Amino acid sequence: MSVPEWSGGPAGRRSTAGRNAPLIFWIVAVVCALSRFAARARSIWDWDEALFSLGMREYDVTNHHPHPPGFPVFIGMAKLVRLVADSDFRALQTISLIAGVFAFPAVFFLARELKFRFETSVVAGAVFAFFPNVLFFGGTAFSDVPSIVLVVWAAVFLLRGRESRNAYWLGTFLLALAIGMRPQNLLVGLLPGALATLRRRPVEVLVAVLIGIVVTGLAFGGAVYATGDLSAYVSTVRAHGDYIARIDSFRSPDRPPLWRLFLHFFTKQYQSGAMSIVATLFVIVSLAGAARTRDRPVLLTLLMFAPFAIFAWLILDRFSITRFSIGYQPMFALLVADGISRTVRQARVAEFVLGGAVVTAFAAWTLPALGPVRRHISPPVQAVDTVRQQFVPGRDTLFIGYSMTPFVEYDAPELSFIRVKDDRALPLTPVDRSFLLAEVTDRAPEGFLFQRRRGNLWNIARRHYFEVVFQPVTRTADFVSGWRAPYREGMDEFRWMGARSETHLPPASGDTVLRLQFDIPADLVETHPRVTIALNGKVVDQLQMTTDVAYPDYHVVPAPAGATNVLELSIDQTVLEEGENRGLRLRFLSWGAR
Repeated sequence: MSVPEWSGGPAGRRSTAGRNAPLIFWIVAVVCALSRFAARARSIWDWDEALFSLGMREYDVTNHHPHPPGFPVFIGMAKLVRLVADSDFRALQTISLIAGVFAFPAVFFLARELKFRFETSVVAGAVFAFFPNVLFFGGTAFSDVPSIVLVVWAAVFLLRGRESRNAYWLGTFLLALAIGMRPQNLLVGLLPGALATLRRRPVEVLVAVLIGIVVTGLAFGGAVYATGDLSAYVSTVRAHGDYIARIDSFRSPDRPPLWRLFLHFFTKQYQSGAMSIVATLFVIVSLAGAARTRDRPVLLTLLMFAPFAIFAWLILDRFSITRFSIGYQPMFALLVADGISRTVRQARVAEFVLGGAVVTAFAAWTLPALGPVRRHISPPVQAVDTVRQQFVPGRDTLFIGYSMTPFVEYDAPELSFIRVKDDRALPLTPVDRSFLLAEVTDRAPEGFLFQRRRGNLWNIARRHYFEVVFQPVTRTADFVSGWRAPYREGMDEFRWMGARSETHLPPASGDTVLRLQFDIPADLVETHPRVTIALNGKVVDQLQMTTDVAYPDYHVVPAPAGATNVLELSIDQTVLEEGENRGLRLRFLSWGAR
């Protein structure tokens, strides 16, 4: 197996790097590698990082430790690093940092295998390494950067596998690992694998198939074994898939139409202001030039990464585009670099100068924003530390906003708490000396406030956990009629009602948020009962239940002059269970000014 060529290229793609190619490569590679440590976060900051850390402590996909399908290769790699790392978070983060170090050479060698010029390959690798989202998430405990770097290396060796049997088998092994980290990586590796397979003998293909089956089987078999129950694992994965389809995908009624999200997924995924426009212009130059010249490297680039890009556009959470787009960012890095090359007509010095300017602009926009992440403990971790100091178990009652749950589970597993929706939550059981820990949404908080400066970081990271509050519970609801006594299941609390209920909500003013989460008995789902939600005598909504759970969210006008607000819930069908009529079970209730 030979190493991809440093210089040269096909006709029409002349490179003049010559003997300086290795030196240029290593200088850029070292600069990119050292820059990864500027993004090294001091602590956990986001939901998935906490879930990954919980998975390191006690792996159980049914409890989303971590979330489905379990990322077994990522957790397995981190388990090995944990033998020398001082925490679960550091072990996970180390995998991301190592992947970040290899990000530039991965995209560089992919470009060479696709037959891009040496100069274009160098620029593409550097652009990818300094995309704001790639740089930031490479210093966290997320799996996104390790996942994309691993599958790009798999593609490199699979493409090389058209000529080398050993490269073919190594590429298959790496692709299987990448699938064990994230199954969607199959979409990226499919084309390189197919191109290589068409050039290999049947016995070599059979060996590759066995490699893929064994590696992925061990990965997900290990996930099932660690979880402890195959049927529970499969049910959890299916439920998670159904949730994504119902809430995140184009099938969600709350998701904006695809045409409105197109620019966010394909031009604004860098979230770096003017640089997004500049990068997009170079992409357009590349696509237009490639269409005119029928450019094979650009075509192969699109065929490799466009399927996942389209999948993300159709299916994935629109609020996490900066992170999920990492899975197809090599495509944009290659197209940006090719657009730069076409703009300067393959003039070597000009290509390096213009490419370096683009990389420098991305770095200048991103690096200052990473200072708070590198130097300071995140707001969620600060808040949980404060709770451990201020909260008195046995005397006080602790309510935890849903999004803060994994942080408390990981950093303060000894605390008993009741989970609520958010910082506007009204507990289903009002008690004395109760406190709330929650992420701040968009209202003015009261109590201990922990926050991180937004700046450019607001556009790079997921827009969550910049502000967290720990405060006494001062607002309560009065469950006047129609409600059964509350009861708990684990960390959650519920109240059943029959056909109708009345609840009094505290006074509010201006634009006010009403959020509910409730479910209905399984026996009622097939009959599609109607739930009516009324506030202060006016119908807010009527829901025809086609599933067993609902998450209605409204902006409403409260009662004037500080009067109490009357919430009425009704359902037109009930069932008899445990000796009582049951129609609707309330899980979360949130109410408060915007």
